[in-house]
Amino acid sequence: MEIKETIKKITEEVKTMERKKLYLFSSLAVVVLVVIVVLFARNDEGYANHLKQEPPITVSAVTVASRTIDSVVSAAGALSSKNISMLSSKIMGTVEYLGVNEGDYVKAGSLLLKIDSGEINAQVHQAQAAYNNAKLHYDRIKSLYDDKAATHMEMDQATLGIKTAEAGLRAAKAMKSYTSIVAPISGQIVEKRINRGEMANPGQPLIKIEDNRNLRLEVLVKEQDIMYVQPGKPVRVEIDALPGKSFTGTVSQVVPASDVRTHSFLVKINIPSVKGLITGMYGRAYFTTGEREVILVPRSAIVAMAGLSGVYIVSPEGRAVFQIVQLGEEHGEGTEVFTGLKTGDQVISGGYEGRIEGRKVVLAENGEGGHVSR
Repeated sequence: MEIKETIKKITEEVKTMERKKLYLFSSLAVVVLVVIVVLFARNDEGYANHLKQEPPITVSAVTVASRTIDSVVSAAGALSSKNISMLSSKIMGTVEYLGVNEGDYVKAGSLLLKIDSGEINAQVHQAQAAYNNAKLHYDRIKSLYDDKAATHMEMDQATLGIKTAEAGLRAAKAMKSYTSIVAPISGQIVEKRINRGEMANPGQPLIKIEDNRNLRLEVLVKEQDIMYVQPGKPVRVEIDALPGKSFTGTVSQVVPASDVRTHSFLVKINIPSVKGLITGMYGRAYFTTGEREVILVPRSAIVAMAGLSGVYIVSPEGRAVFQIVQLGEEHGEGTEVFTGLKTGDQVISGGYEGRIEGRKVVLAENGEGGHVSR
């Protein structure tokens, strides 16, 4: 009995101590919170007093207005050459000369590769000798035939013999011409699939040439957007390798067959000759579908603060106020704003450095009512 009472007493003392600790921790938390609030209040008050003492800063600004831009759909793809030549061997033989490497630029007619022609030369000599013999025989029979000393059958056989020998000689010379492979077009070597000393086989691809001066962008357009694409229609093109630049291309072909896996159509777009572009570069085409109203702000006006995108606007009291915005696509010198601004707001676009939240501002001359080009 005494043991039970002792245990009960100890339990009550423990609970009492826990309640005291909880009360102590709660009191400390309240004190810390009060201190933080006081410090922040003093900080804000100090910052506000600091702003009152700071002179106004001169800034440039634009007045927010709704603008009309083209509504577009985009499609991605890669650059390819309009002139591509894959060269292959027509005969079997060892490569005895190879004069190019990947990346080399060659002109049409340049010798690229030569296959050992020793055996073929022997065939040409043999065919030439056969032709010479057939020619001598034909000339002799022809002379006799003219003197009525040879029969009509002998004349026909001699004629057939020289024609057969002539065909054999042409075939042998053609085989010899196959030992030299020349560039059919001017362009850049993009593939080399054989080396000097290796055996070339008939039909084996050896060298690939692409003309990088005549490029096109091939994109896949979704079937729901293909209605906006017509051959001959101009289209804006951007290439990832040339950021900040765009070009005007022309739709040259819409392949009239949809890919059943991607539900898209292949569209080929001719683009102007631009230095630095090569096949394989990634690009995007923008097809106009109509027009829409948007709000644009200069890229220089966009500010990042605490991981949020926003702009400084001029309040009715003439102070800079940070306004969080939701950004969209870039259009020329401006960026589209979905939410956070309304028509008539004055957005500060330049003339300051660092944080200006709450600062008194004065608009520079011609700093109001500017516009953003697209």
